[in-house]
Amino acid sequence: MPVPSATRMLRLERSTPVQFLPGVGPARAALLEKLGVRTLDDLLLHVPREYLDARQVRTIASLRPDELVTVVGVVGAHEIRRARGRSDLRLRVVDATGTLGVIFFGQGFLARALPEGATVALIGQLAPGPGRTFANPLFEVLPDDAPAQLAAGRIVPRHPLTAGVSGRQLRTWIRAALDAIKDEPAASDPLPAALRERLDLPGLAAALEAVHFPADLAAAERARRRLAFDELLAVQLVLAVRRRARQESGGLVTARGVARAKAAIAALPFAPTGAQKRAVNEIVRDMRNPRPMHRMLVGDVGTGKTAVALLAAACAAEAGFQVAFMAPTEILAEQHFRTLGALGAAAGLVVARWTGSTGAAERRELKRRLALPADDPHRVDVLVGTHALLEPEVPLPRLGLVVVDEQHRFGVRQRAALAAKGAGFPDVLVMTATPIPRTLALALFGDLDVTVLDERPASRKPIVTRVLDEARREELYGFLAAELARGRQAYVVYPLVEESEKSELRAATAMVESLAKHPKLAGFRWGLLHGRMKPAEKDTVMREFSAGSIDGLVATTVIEVGVDVPNATVMVVEHAERFGLTQLHQLRGRVGRGAERSACLLLAGPRASPEARARLALLARSDDGFRLAEEDLKARGSGELWGARQTGLPEFRLADLARDLDLVEVARDAAQAMIEDDPHLLAREHAMMRERLLRRYAEELSWKATG
Repeated sequence: MPVPSATRMLRLERSTPVQFLPGVGPARAALLEKLGVRTLDDLLLHVPREYLDARQVRTIASLRPDELVTVVGVVGAHEIRRARGRSDLRLRVVDATGTLGVIFFGQGFLARALPEGATVALIGQLAPGPGRTFANPLFEVLPDDAPAQLAAGRIVPRHPLTAGVSGRQLRTWIRAALDAIKDEPAASDPLPAALRERLDLPGLAAALEAVHFPADLAAAERARRRLAFDELLAVQLVLAVRRRARQESGGLVTARGVARAKAAIAALPFAPTGAQKRAVNEIVRDMRNPRPMHRMLVGDVGTGKTAVALLAAACAAEAGFQVAFMAPTEILAEQHFRTLGALGAAAGLVVARWTGSTGAAERRELKRRLALPADDPHRVDVLVGTHALLEPEVPLPRLGLVVVDEQHRFGVRQRAALAAKGAGFPDVLVMTATPIPRTLALALFGDLDVTVLDERPASRKPIVTRVLDEARREELYGFLAAELARGRQAYVVYPLVEESEKSELRAATAMVESLAKHPKLAGFRWGLLHGRMKPAEKDTVMREFSAGSIDGLVATTVIEVGVDVPNATVMVVEHAERFGLTQLHQLRGRVGRGAERSACLLLAGPRASPEARARLALLARSDDGFRLAEEDLKARGSGELWGARQTGLPEFRLADLARDLDLVEVARDAAQAMIEDDPHLLAREHAMMRERLLRRYAEELSWKATG
């Protein structure tokens, strides 16, 4: 069967492999795949990360420092200098007003692309120092007939690149791809025309043209927002389909009486806060509804999420159901096992544990007990565990409630796999200690109902937070020694486990020995905890620390969430500037859990930037996790903070949730309206959107009832 011509295929199919684009071929297609570009559509959506405004075309004589400009001239003599294994190309470019030196560091191979006598457009700015030189400028060789160029004298897109693919090549291929689709019918736009008009959004073809080759920066931003809206709308449609499917599916009534919950409340060491009472009421209301609950419990550190989950578990057990409680680490699972076991005993809850460290004999006995009816005294009401709960051999025949702690550590696949163990669709409660701004929660978790714990128990004292420089290290060690001498305990957190030749960061494995030998700290017992240790080793260290056998625990961020040692009153964070605000807030929350006043000491590295120091100062002033999360979102983006990949949806390519939050609400409203009017997107105006969803989100849509 003959292969259709590349041009003809590309005019018809966005899904055409990019290798068929003229000038690409199999070898270059393999390079583009490293950028996630496999098809024509991928190439069109490979948008610039930034733009250079090179519209100012200047003569060489008029160049001024710190101005990004375009210069057009003739290439003069070449010189290739080799030093330290590197080949630098040096050349001269001449126009009617003067001569400009140009150097391409490590790019001697460009001599062929810039032959003597060629007319060239250079985009750059004068390098510092004497002379008139451009270093590593962008360039375009202008042919004799000088048609409109892809860079010279205009807004220049800077696309993400990979080794072997230059910006000039990529712009050329994108130009060819845009030309190949320019005759596409308007019906190929997935956004219905009425919606585009209502939201004043450009058409898809116009947006793709403008995002890659904009007339000005305003046009580029308008085009980017159109493409970002497409992405947000697609995600919101998937979430809306999931939500509707759950509402239409038959669930379980997992709460009837509240006698056990009342008994559990009486056993709590504190009076429930108003926020906890509201949360329990919302959750129990959902559990009494035959539609499956799918709720997220968001609570800042110290707001009592585990107590709320305990009360929900008590209600489910009273109704004859089992509860699966999944935590991301064995340390946290062990802690929940102890807490739920101690507090749940007053409510008649039988709590068991299943982790990767659970032995074969104990597993056999647990499987027997898990199969027992609800009225058997040897039954299991609540099974606490890690990812091991997902193993096929774990039976949960009466599963009615799934609780997932630190939900961002798990994916939708894992939540769905656990929920599928029950006979019906169980209720799902996911918890996070990372405060999530409401709009961001809609963007990433729009298929969940959200309950917020915004109140700490009155007994929880504020934590003193200070930012220190390296010059105050001895003062810090003195304070640390004084606290340990009073019988208190401390955490010292490091970003790395082992020393790296390329890093200035102090490593936990080296510094635990240094602390143990320091004159002020040598008399105390030091332990080490990091992510590379075996689960049994971690468990042993945490047991010793919890029991007071270890005074100071040197750790990586494995202790970031959940670990509860009331006697720990000091948190020291080395190179605090390397952490995000949300992560530092989580670390701070590991202390202040007892009656004693606690402190969090942030040690900034010698090269911490002014911006990093300003962020640390904000943490010292504020204990509002939601405010800190908002600031972190602006600085670091959503994917890193809240695990966008863990929502079960691909990471956003185009949408920037730090600046597109307004689009999230619009996309959510539009998606809900579309699904209400056309639940299966069968209408002609939704055909392209349906095709796109089935192509890109088929697997995610398959979890619509359980994810």
